[in-house]
Amino acid sequence: MAKAVMLDDAVLVAGHPRSGTSLACQLVESAGVTFPSDFEGDDYNRAGYYEIKQAKELSKELLQKAMTPEITGRMNKVVRLLNDVQGTAGLKLVRVPALFFYRHVAKNLRLVLIYRHPADVKASLFKRGLGEFSLSWFKNNNALIAAYENVEDSIIISYESIINRAQHVKDGFESLGLSINFDRVDRDLQTQDNSRICLREEEKELYGRLQELEQESCTN
Repeated sequence: MAKAVMLDDAVLVAGHPRSGTSLACQLVESAGVTFPSDFEGDDYNRAGYYEIKQAKELSKELLQKAMTPEITGRMNKVVRLLNDVQGTAGLKLVRVPALFFYRHVAKNLRLVLIYRHPADVKASLFKRGLGEFSLSWFKNNNALIAAYENVEDSIIISYESIINRAQHVKDGFESLGLSINFDRVDRDLQTQDNSRICLREEEKELYGRLQELEQESCTN
């Protein structure tokens, strides 16, 4: 039976697709964290996607089958790739619940959890021709709150706060020992703003909860 390899030192950036995860990775990278990546940039993410193909596929399997011996072996390959990075490694996840599997094997783990207004997320997905993600915005962001509640070194930040270069964002990163450079933020690349797409009441309520937790995580 495969034995899990321990993850030495990593910063995980997690959030629903089109929520600003790549933008958050740029900020984390500016603080000296290295993200192994197999995906170059395009018109939607010009700086790149900050994703590893193995880890992207592994996230799907983890949520379907959990840590079977076969999947543990595949996860070990991803962890070794991260451990081979000189200094702190970064990993981006868009299936938020998958991060809990990394938490169980991590020696030193910090989380940057990012969210965005659900109407703008949905509009941005539609713009790319994607009607729905395998995890709904609601489920993915509930998992984001659960991650914040269960990992001590974690912050919740919004795409909107990053775009506006809010001071509490910088303070939040500092609380994780990350000194970011806001010059990496280019507001002209914002893909969607103030969409009028209709939302469910539960989505509006969850968005409000995330805003409250953002202030809590970045100012305490």
